[in-house]
Formats: sequence, C-alpha cells, structure tokens
Amino acid sequence: MAKDKSKKTSIWAEFKAFISRGNIVDMAVGVAVATAFTAIVTAFTKGFVSPLIGLITGGTDLTAFKLVVKEAVISPEGVVTQEEVAFLWGAFIQAIIDFLIIAAVMFLILKAFAAASAKTRALKDKMQADEIAAAKAAEEAKAAEEAKAAEEAKAAEEAKAAAEQARKDEELALLREIAASVKK
Repeated sequence: MAKDKSKKTSIWAEFKAFISRGNIVDMAVGVAVATAFTAIVTAFTKGFVSPLIGLITGGTDLTAFKLVVKEAVISPEGVVTQEEVAFLWGAFIQAIIDFLIIAAVMFLILKAFAAASAKTRALKDKMQADEIAAAKAAEEAKAAEEAKAAEEAKAAEEAKAAAEQARKDEELALLREIAASVKK
C-alpha cells in the first residue's frame, strides 16, 4: 500500500515538473496558433479553392462529391428513417488540400526561420571571431609594449654600464697622469 502511494506521489511530482517547464507554455501557444491558422486555411479553401473547383465542375462544391453506397430511406411522410451510407471523397480531397496548404506555409515559415537562425549564428560566430582577434591583438600589443620596455631597460642598463666604464676609464687616465707627473 505504501509503495502505491509513493508511486502516485512520484508520478504527480513528475507531472508537476513536466507542466512547469517553459516548453509546455511554448507548445500550448503553438497549438493555439496552429488551430487559428487551420481555421484560416479551411476558410480559404472553402471560400476560394472550392468555388474555383465548382466553376470547373459545373457549380458543385468540392465537399458535395461523394460515392453513395446505400441510399437513404425516406418514409412517405418525408422523414428520413435510415441515413444514407456514402464515402465523402470530396471532403477528403478538401482536407488534403487544406493539409497541403498548411504544410507548404509551415515549410516556408520553417525555411525562413532556419535562414534567420543561420544568419544569427553566422553573426554570432563573426562577433566571437572579432572578439578573439581583438583579444589577440591586445595581447600582441601588450607583448610588443613589454618587449619595447625590456629593450629600453636593456639600453638604459647598457648606457649606464657604458657611462660607468667611461668614468672608470677617465679615473684610470687621471691616475696615470698623476703617476706620470709624480715620476717627473
């Protein structure tokens, strides 16, 4: 008994988690939009496609085409006592036309969405490549600056060493002069 209760609680918890995800809301919106779109397409086929077919077929609406298997039974009073049995192939053809129109429009929408996604992805990739290039350029500039600073420090060190050497050479020359003058 406890196992059944925990199983129900588990299923309920899973259901609540499923329902609270954002995808469910997106799916509900998609179903609502698809239902409205289907109504538009059905109105289009009934209002435009069927009358065009009616012009071709002599005024008969597409949905009126059917194959009667068994005629309706009508009483002498004019009341239908048994409905007719018929294959409504005209309504089926109209449903196929509706489906093809919906499928074509959905295909075009998805194709446009895929193209927009590809452009967005390409733009994002380009922006990332630009950011990487900018970071690399900044690194190279920093490295060049550090190399220049190192060269300047080395040059300053060499200049200092040369000045020290010149001072020592001057002292040595002065000492030689003093020694030469003392010898005389």
